[in-house]
Amino acid sequence: MSPGNRRLITACAGSVFPDATRGLLATVLLLAVSPLAAAPTPEKVQGPAACAECHPNEIEAWKTTKHFKSMRLLHQTPEAAAIVTKLGLQPMKTEASCVACHYLAKNGAEGPSLAAAVACESCHSASADWIKIHGDYGAGAKKATETDEHRATRRAESVLHGLIMADDIYGLGRNCYECHVLQDEKLANVGGHTPGSADFNLLTWTQGEVRHNLLGDEHRANPEATPENKRRMLAVGWILETEYSLRATARATEKATFGVTYARRADAARKMLEKLQAAAPTPQLAAIIAVAKPVALKLNNAAELNAAADRIGVLGRQFSAEVTGAQLAALDSLLPAPDAYKGVTYQIAP
Repeated sequence: MSPGNRRLITACAGSVFPDATRGLLATVLLLAVSPLAAAPTPEKVQGPAACAECHPNEIEAWKTTKHFKSMRLLHQTPEAAAIVTKLGLQPMKTEASCVACHYLAKNGAEGPSLAAAVACESCHSASADWIKIHGDYGAGAKKATETDEHRATRRAESVLHGLIMADDIYGLGRNCYECHVLQDEKLANVGGHTPGSADFNLLTWTQGEVRHNLLGDEHRANPEATPENKRRMLAVGWILETEYSLRATARATEKATFGVTYARRADAARKMLEKLQAAAPTPQLAAIIAVAKPVALKLNNAAELNAAADRIGVLGRQFSAEVTGAQLAALDSLLPAPDAYKGVTYQIAP
């Protein structure tokens, strides 16, 4: 175990979980540090209906989003048709490269089919291995009567079996950037696909229409993130932007739309990290900048770019686990105003 991973595990275990579950959490976080995000495995996907029983309000919030509506609409747009034609692809709903980001595939009796567009398991991971653990509050107990020790153990075991918890900002964010940063050069340069969401920002895009902090029947409001978590999401978002823009730049083979776009995005992200560090310095962010800053944003440099991105991924998780919102209070002047949030936030009708 590296010193960085050991610090990450110790920090998280000490701040979130009681002594009884620290050993288990250590294993959980060590496993979570390195792997890249990937599309949910259809064999493990249960579909949004499996989540709806315990999270009805969250499901209703999801139904108002583009993530939900694109199941019926996206493949019918002229833009989608043009990309498919230019690249000689199968229709969107059957083309693997499209399904990976735009849909959630689930295995059925007759083979894989589409369960939804972007849905619960697209972000929180395919649930077959963890959904029963996640919903088990103990013998004879309900959520309201679950003991603190059982809750801590349940959460740790759920993560060990693949669940990406709502408070795992870096883990969830990786699934956002895996798709909002385009990773296929040909899609952009030949197909005309936009090279990712140009204005994507973890904070502003998660506080708008995709926000669903409703917690079943306990809350009728859908509150913004706390000031502390807004600061953390701002910083973590720019770390992820750096990591994934470097990965995309590494895939570029020609000086064209895709490569130029991501070299510029990577450079802008590095500069933003320096701005955050100047305002609210931490050793964790300093370590990330030290890795990102020297990397040459040029063609035929994939090994260096990917190595830096891999290291930033590990350090980014460490930052997310160790740095508190209180340490980042000086970032408040850099936080976007609510009118920058992407889309209308869902609220339960009175």
